[in-house]
Amino acid sequence: MRILAIDLGERELRVARAVRTLGAVRLGAVERIAFADRAELSAALERLAASRPQAVVTALPAALVTHRILTLPFRGRHRLAATVPFELLGQLPAAPDDPVIAFERLARTEGGTVVLAAVARRADVDAYLQPLVAAGLAPVRLDLAPLPVWNLVPAAAGDTALVLADGQRSTLSVRRGGRIAGLRALAAAAGEPGELAAEVRWTLAALGGAPPTVVATGPDAGPVAAALGAVPLRELTSTTADVEAGAVAVGLAAAGRQGVAFDVGAGTPGASLRPVAALVLLALVLGALDLGLVRYELSRRDAALPRTASEALPGTRLVAPRAQLEAAVASALRQRTRLGDGTTILEVLRELSTRVPGTVSLDLDQLTVDGDALDLRGRAASFDTVEALRRALASTPFLTEVTADETRATVDGRGVEFRLRAARRPGGASS
Repeated sequence: MRILAIDLGERELRVARAVRTLGAVRLGAVERIAFADRAELSAALERLAASRPQAVVTALPAALVTHRILTLPFRGRHRLAATVPFELLGQLPAAPDDPVIAFERLARTEGGTVVLAAVARRADVDAYLQPLVAAGLAPVRLDLAPLPVWNLVPAAAGDTALVLADGQRSTLSVRRGGRIAGLRALAAAAGEPGELAAEVRWTLAALGGAPPTVVATGPDAGPVAAALGAVPLRELTSTTADVEAGAVAVGLAAAGRQGVAFDVGAGTPGASLRPVAALVLLALVLGALDLGLVRYELSRRDAALPRTASEALPGTRLVAPRAQLEAAVASALRQRTRLGDGTTILEVLRELSTRVPGTVSLDLDQLTVDGDALDLRGRAASFDTVEALRRALASTPFLTEVTADETRATVDGRGVEFRLRAARRPGGASS
């Protein structure tokens, strides 16, 4: 899957390309594309759309979002999805118009789950995405900056503060104990590194103190890192200046564990590329396994076919075993109409001829074998003859419940018309 990650800045696009194959992500080119006005932005986005990416991802600036870190007394995602919106909106002074809400689990506790919940106005979301949608780059995932950048910060860094220095959209986020513990949109601009550094320091004090490591990233990371005494991301991770400037886009392309997903309508709410790739891989594996089993079963049957044909057709020269077996079965079916347990009509007639006394004279008009039932119709000399025939049928080893129905004198009065019914004896038991 070809992924195009876009971080839409104030006067610059930061773009990262990646290819996801069977769950693994290979990062491609990272670009910074400057634009002066809306027309240049549209032209740049149209050029990106010409590459026809299979998935577009982007991130909403933190200044457009209100968030809370919530601890809830349960763990199921469906229950969290039903509860988080009410809990989040209930903690705000006023609910935003037409809210768009996203959340992500941060940690599990003994009694429940810690989640990061975020809400934005639908109008702000639509306005931010409008240039992308107009260029044919509707995203499948809308994350929250700067959270994707944490996909680039190694866990070995421990407790860390991350400063995203990006003009008027700078942010500060803190990771403690392996999870996000704080997130703030900063009022100071990155163009004033001293003011931004001061705001970062007192914000960290309000969030429980500065952690051992402070990392600066973003397009304005250099001056801010110097003012703070922070470590630039490119030094921490041995990467390039372009990756540091486009850290949000690169983190989006990496599609790691950090981030939230707003419902943007173009894809599944809260959808992630990782489950999609996992399902595709599972479908391929199951398809290959099913094909292998079918081929094995067919080869096993083909190997056994000549042996089966030789046993069923002794003395026959086998040229095409399958066709010869099918012809033999069809011929047998045409010749044999069976009485449920395998008794043929000829065997029924043979048995009747031996059971009926030679002195009994009768004419058979119809003999019907239907599954487990036998129906015999004809004419006899007298009612005694019909009774003798009924007893003869009852004495056969394969029939039971022999009854005489519709027995009456013929029109000319010279004989008796009769109908005898019988059922197959279960299990082929003898009388």
